[in-house]
Amino acid sequence: MPWKIIDRLLLPAAFFLIAFVGALTLWQLLIGHRRAEIQGATYEQAVFAKTKMESELRARIVPLERLAGRGLGDAEENSPAMEFDARLMMSAYAGYQALEWVDPTYLVRWVTPQAGNERELGANLGEGERQVTTLRAAEQTRDTVVTHPVSLREGGRGVLVCVPVYSKDQLAGFLVGVSRYKDLIPTILQNVAQGYWVSVYDGDEEIYRGGAALAPRDAEWAQTADVHFQQLSWRVQVWPKAETRSYTLSLLPRFAFIGGILMAGLMAFTVYLAETARLHAKEVAASNKELKKEIAVREQAEQALREAQKMEAVGRLAGGVAHDFNNLLMVIRGHAALSLNRVGSDGALRRELNEILKWTDRAASLTRRLLAFSRKQVLQLRVFDLNSLVTQVKDLLPPMIGEDIRLVMDLDPELGRVKADAAQMEQVIMNLVFNARDAMPEGGELTIQTANTELDEAWAQRHAGAQVGPHVMLAVHDTGHGMDEDVLSHIFEPFFTTKDRTKGTGLGLATVYGTVRQSEGCITVSSKVGEGTTFQIYLPRVEEPVDVTEAPAAVPQRARGAEVILVVEDDDAVRRMTREFLKIHGYTVIEARSAANAIEIMGGVQKDEIDLVLTDVLMPGMKGRELVGHLIEMRPDLKVLYMSAYTEDAAINIGVLNPGTEFIEKPFGPDDLAVKVREVLARTTTIPG
Repeated sequence: MPWKIIDRLLLPAAFFLIAFVGALTLWQLLIGHRRAEIQGATYEQAVFAKTKMESELRARIVPLERLAGRGLGDAEENSPAMEFDARLMMSAYAGYQALEWVDPTYLVRWVTPQAGNERELGANLGEGERQVTTLRAAEQTRDTVVTHPVSLREGGRGVLVCVPVYSKDQLAGFLVGVSRYKDLIPTILQNVAQGYWVSVYDGDEEIYRGGAALAPRDAEWAQTADVHFQQLSWRVQVWPKAETRSYTLSLLPRFAFIGGILMAGLMAFTVYLAETARLHAKEVAASNKELKKEIAVREQAEQALREAQKMEAVGRLAGGVAHDFNNLLMVIRGHAALSLNRVGSDGALRRELNEILKWTDRAASLTRRLLAFSRKQVLQLRVFDLNSLVTQVKDLLPPMIGEDIRLVMDLDPELGRVKADAAQMEQVIMNLVFNARDAMPEGGELTIQTANTELDEAWAQRHAGAQVGPHVMLAVHDTGHGMDEDVLSHIFEPFFTTKDRTKGTGLGLATVYGTVRQSEGCITVSSKVGEGTTFQIYLPRVEEPVDVTEAPAAVPQRARGAEVILVVEDDDAVRRMTREFLKIHGYTVIEARSAANAIEIMGGVQKDEIDLVLTDVLMPGMKGRELVGHLIEMRPDLKVLYMSAYTEDAAINIGVLNPGTEFIEKPFGPDDLAVKVREVLARTTTIPG
């Protein structure tokens, strides 16, 4: 069973059990109270029967005692008169079966009424042990004595009431009243204990039962009372009849029990609803909390997406501007370089031309930074140990950061390997260090840290460009003045800077951002005003072995040549300038203004006449990579050299040079081009990109 169901049912079940036990206890109390009431009423009936029997027995003996106490003279002479009085008493007091006159020798001299008692006349009561005992006790005590149950001559069980009769202090005889139980007790208990069963016991002998026998199930209701009269000791037992018990049993206990059960169920149901509502509220609160977290994550993701889209738009603009600007610089720089070669000893003119070259180089550096930000620079990727690179950079930092900044290195000895452009990553570290130095004008602490880390899905959603999986983290932390939220939101935008314009162009962090993103990594920044800033770079961790760096090839001593070069460039000014660069170094140049024109030229002359194809990467229609593919089909051993201001073509794999691909970045000068062409032509084999 799910825990939620248990949580919902546990408390209601507890309340139900408590209410049920309470109802059961109340029911038991009410039942006990009603039982006590019934038993009390039954006991009252038993006491009433006892009292009635004692008073009735006394009432029946008193006339007999009065009759015997008249002070008779000669009993024989007065016997008829006594017999007459006895008949009158018999007619007035029910309960006696007969009255007998017994002489001192225990012989019955007369009996009234005689009808039905003929066997008593002349009977000798001395033959019965219990009768003799009773008569002697009456004689000795000169008082009335009642026998215990005796068997009567006329049948049945009963008692004898013996009253001694004295004449002149001499025992004249006895008046004996004979009472049969079945005649005596019913007359006494008539109209007594209505609705109850009554039994009378003399010891263990039941001498009267007024109805059904006492059943075991009725024993708990039976009540007893002791009847004491003369020598008699009877016990009256009374219990209610079934209809009396059902009538006297109140419906209140039953109603209370049923009501308690209903109340327990209602209470349990109410508690269940309340507990369900509480759990639902808790679930809703948890859902709201999770929803808020999800909304926050989505907002962060949307914010990161907007930032990424903004940076992408700015990058596209910067890349496009850099591309066109590089072509312009190519022409300007080319003309300046050509003019410088043709100028004689005119010092003033040479200085002016050198200034033009100087500032075009600075402009080219600016465009390279824009290309780095827009992720369109050309990277030469290799697998390397980031700790080794950081250690190499460490030796260059002390003179740059000054003595008032303490440098702390925290490098993970188990750091994984990354695949990136080592030179560009070195520039990234330098830019972050310069930024940290400027943030601590009064000194502080600069920490460079590396570590292995694992990025999960949630983290990747909150940071644009992040990938899930194992990464290597490079962190640069300073204790400088920090930045507020507004500055952080623009920190990577090109030309955004908080420094004086004379101290920075605002392209340092933009270059860092572009280089890291182009290396398939991501960068985060956290900062608080007055507490410093931390930049964290995450690069994907690779399992490939470290690439061994080859020694750079020796630069040819002779840059001149006599080979035939096919130059493919859609920009007329750039194409003409490239042609001039090559001609002054002795090369024969064939020009093509488009890829289609190059294919046409290649098919119209002898294939072996062209030694090298120098092609732009970006051209209208067919791009450089496609052109090279067609030309290789026509001439498999053809040597190729790419040139471009930035990369946006699969020929260079989105800015990543394939192994063996030869490339020269615009703008370049005549000497740069001559050296690169000579280097490519000198290779024995060519693997075109």
